[in-house]
Amino acid sequence: MLVAAGFLAGIAGCAQIKKPAVQAKAAAMGARFDQVGSVSLYAGEPCTPQIMFNFRGSRSTVSLAAPRRETEILTDAANKNQRVHVLGRWRRGGQSNCSYVQVTSAESAR
Repeated sequence: MLVAAGFLAGIAGCAQIKKPAVQAKAAAMGARFDQVGSVSLYAGEPCTPQIMFNFRGSRSTVSLAAPRRETEILTDAANKNQRVHVLGRWRRGGQSNCSYVQVTSAESAR
């Protein structure tokens, strides 16, 4: 019995643990944002109503808010799993831990 418990503990120790996406540390408010990555519709309740998208760049996930024209581009990219080039500025929501990027330009990255 003791050997079996040790064997199971050894197997459990080798199991791969999937890490959640890393939230990007917000840059200074008003700082430029310029990255290429993939986008998805925001699932859940955002910390500010402007947030509608999650942007996944090379090493982090960032919340995005966008005006109508850019929203159409980002929604299309999310539905088609396309990469996008996003330009914007860092903003802060009403809560102290709520930062996001206000998109100023979005285009399909080819």
